[in-house]
Amino acid sequence: MRTTAPAEAPQPRPRPPARPPTRPPAAPPSTRRRDIQGLRALAVIAVIFDHVLHWPAGGFVGVDIFFVISGFLITGILLREHERTGRISLRSFYGSRLRRLLPSAAVVLVATGAIGSVLFNQTRAMSTLWDAGASFLFVANWRFAALGTDYFSTLAPASAVQHYWSLSVEEQFYLVWPWLMVLVLFVLARGSRTPGRGRRAVGILAAVVIAASFAYAVWDSATNPTIAYFSTFSRAWELGIGAILAVAAPLAARMPVAWRVVLGWAGLAGIVASFVVVTGDIAFPGPGAALPVLATALVLAAGIGGPQRTLVPLTNPVSVYLGNISYSLYLWHFPVFVFLSMLLPAQSLQSTLVILGTILAVSVTSYYLVEQPFHRSPWLRGRRPAGERRDAWHSWREAFGSQFILSSMGVLVIVIVVAVSFQPAGGRATTEAPSVAGTDSAVNPEVALQAELAAAVAATAWPDNLSPSRDDAMARTSNDNPARDCFDIGDTPDFGRCTWGADSAPNHMYLVGDSEALSYAPAFKAIAEASDGQWKITTIGLYGCRFTEVLVANEGAGVMDACPQRKLDISDRIVADAPQLVVVANAFAEGQDANRSPLSVESLVASTLAETAGYNAAGKIVYLAPPPLGADLGRCYSAVSSPQDCNVGVGSVWQQFAAALSAPSATGDHFVSSLPFSCSAGICPAFAGTLPTKYDTVHLTPAYAVHVAPAIRDALTALGVI
Repeated sequence: MRTTAPAEAPQPRPRPPARPPTRPPAAPPSTRRRDIQGLRALAVIAVIFDHVLHWPAGGFVGVDIFFVISGFLITGILLREHERTGRISLRSFYGSRLRRLLPSAAVVLVATGAIGSVLFNQTRAMSTLWDAGASFLFVANWRFAALGTDYFSTLAPASAVQHYWSLSVEEQFYLVWPWLMVLVLFVLARGSRTPGRGRRAVGILAAVVIAASFAYAVWDSATNPTIAYFSTFSRAWELGIGAILAVAAPLAARMPVAWRVVLGWAGLAGIVASFVVVTGDIAFPGPGAALPVLATALVLAAGIGGPQRTLVPLTNPVSVYLGNISYSLYLWHFPVFVFLSMLLPAQSLQSTLVILGTILAVSVTSYYLVEQPFHRSPWLRGRRPAGERRDAWHSWREAFGSQFILSSMGVLVIVIVVAVSFQPAGGRATTEAPSVAGTDSAVNPEVALQAELAAAVAATAWPDNLSPSRDDAMARTSNDNPARDCFDIGDTPDFGRCTWGADSAPNHMYLVGDSEALSYAPAFKAIAEASDGQWKITTIGLYGCRFTEVLVANEGAGVMDACPQRKLDISDRIVADAPQLVVVANAFAEGQDANRSPLSVESLVASTLAETAGYNAAGKIVYLAPPPLGADLGRCYSAVSSPQDCNVGVGSVWQQFAAALSAPSATGDHFVSSLPFSCSAGICPAFAGTLPTKYDTVHLTPAYAVHVAPAIRDALTALGVI
């Protein structure tokens, strides 16, 4: 009997091997140029030291180094993509930019806004939130330009997110630049993957951008330096230098090694030199940024052909690591500096070390918990099959999920702490300023004011009964000033609308000058209305326009154009009216003429006397001193400060002006000091009695101006001029 082997059971069809999970793409470390990471480290250290140590003087040019690097890298990436595929994927480009920049930037903005709501006064906290919103939308540079921010000023408190202006410039540039590249490549290199043709087209485009932007920067830096500093139009040439270098990369790659060594070191020397020779006193960014920009281009060009093995200051491990975390360092350094400066004692070695150490610790933490997880995530990486996308997210969660959770929890903790601990600055318990007793302001207003000022100088807690509140005074500025329109930009206002008191009054007085005269206007309105029909007073001038014969430079929009005509119209009217008294109030501050040449105290006083000589009012002119420069409430007043933080002494420049104007005059003119109603024993507080004295560093609040009107009237009476 024949037997047969049993039939084999059917075997299951073998499954294809499982597709390995898609790992988030990451650039291999070997593809990163160590010298570029070193440049980033050098740039961010310069910026941090400039802000924290105020050294080196030109440390702010670190931002310009970043601009050149960015233009070089981004343009190179787009060019290589076009040469490889014949197209540029704008979706992929913008996704990569958002993934790289937005998460870390948003976390810093949320943290800054939350902490600022606790530490800052209400006015500054609200301003910070608006600044953060503009920064998130990458338009911070235009907000700061519109607000008239002076980057080199130490008088006004800087926004805790002011450094976001440079990110806004970059993103505005990249909102346009890739589209322009796509356009010129489509028109001039369509259908061609020949590198030379496309690169020549982009090179021509970059050259046009550089020429136009640099010419504009030179003009704008001379005429509107504040706007020029923040303007994308005056900065585009810096990114354009990097772009045109990326276009010329194939040529630079053929450079002999010896040349590369020389250029690399020459560029590094130029960058270091720019930290010393470029200061806030020169026209910037045109042409002041040329040195750091061109020096950075030299270093970048020198490294195109291969590793820069001799450029050890840039390629050592420490520099490379700091370059890797440079974005987090840049984002965190300024808010950390602003907040710790409020909480730590006056600047010392210990406080500086604490600030620098905190910046480093927070930045490293943010780099690993926020920046890297998001940068390496599949988010915004374009359309892919569902399975591949799912695998990519699975791999990302395995690699970075715990870091993402930790960073999210950190942000949540910050928000909860702020929500629980927030109290408006004016609502905390304080000790009221000592009351003024035993004085009669109607009999001797100066004595009463001095008692109020002395009490304020000695106060250790902010009084609860200030009206307007500190925050309201800072927010309103001069909006409540009845003479505001009489000092505004435009045609010379109607003199009748700027005159207070009875039309039939036998005596006529003028108050003229810049914004200091405007801040005194409520006092003179009160004097006129309390004169029993004896005086009418015209308060008129132009804020930002000093009533001097020489035209003093001012950054306010339209001030320089309107100032000469306004002074001429007022002078002609004074001559025609022949008033009994002319009071002149100008800022006591050094300045520059229209050509940006320095003006000393002596020259400004002489120019003031020359201007008033044209009034034909010899012996009938009074120079009313402005209040001494005070502390800025935005900086010294906060939820964690005391009135002592806002007490300041009388500055030497104010004293020089006062001495020069109070010297005996051949024409018999007079001088009235503001010290009796501004300071006590040489110390000037931020409030007196129940009133804030100023809404910024120099201008009286309208309410306080009315409060000191009797003292000003008595001072004029003592001179025998009223």
